[in-house]
Amino acid sequence: MAVEVRQTKDDYIVSYLILRQLIGILGLLLPFALIFGNRILGNEYWLQSSISHYFYSYMHIAFVGVLCVLGAILISYREKEYKLANRISTFAGIFAIHVAIFPTAYDGFMGQHYICTSVWRDWFKWIHFGSAFCLFVCFAIFCFVIFQKSDEEILTVEQTEKKKFRNKIYTFCGWGIVISIVLIAVGFLWENYVGVNTFTTYSTFIFETTALLCFGNSWLLKGSVNWKNIDNKWLRILVAPVR
Repeated sequence: MAVEVRQTKDDYIVSYLILRQLIGILGLLLPFALIFGNRILGNEYWLQSSISHYFYSYMHIAFVGVLCVLGAILISYREKEYKLANRISTFAGIFAIHVAIFPTAYDGFMGQHYICTSVWRDWFKWIHFGSAFCLFVCFAIFCFVIFQKSDEEILTVEQTEKKKFRNKIYTFCGWGIVISIVLIAVGFLWENYVGVNTFTTYSTFIFETTALLCFGNSWLLKGSVNWKNIDNKWLRILVAPVR
């Protein structure tokens, strides 16, 4: 006897929101997981000159794995009535996977390496840098444009004010990503014209991290629609000003 399994609209909504939350959590945790994981596994250098240099570290599998998982989730992410979101998320997913599989140059890596660099080709870095830049641009577009659109019907003055507050946070995150990209470029120029110092050594890592924190927070906020109704008291309190 066949058993009919029915899925409600809420099942799809929960899965949809969980995807957003998962994307945000991956963005928030990646830099810190790489730092502490690399140190725990035996590399004396906690920080590398960029997040991309962890490709050569003991955290190679985590770096490549997280980016590929993130890329797959972004490619599969769909909003039923918002085609721009679907296109941008697909491009972002493709760029994330390219960042993972076309590594940056080994120069600048510090400490014991895990991956052999003999198969690296000079043209890899152009695909890597181009994909990383385009990925951050996609993140900024989500903050400035896509996330500004409400998922819910705005019915009350309170909901309107909370939506305005959320949009301010999305805009802040978008500018955080843009400014981070600019400061990464400033670090490169400073190194070329002034020379290597502590700032230029770690500037790319620092501002890649700030960009990822802005990215992760924006996705987590977008995925928090149902937090106001869940049993967890602390999440309800956390989200009360914006939901």
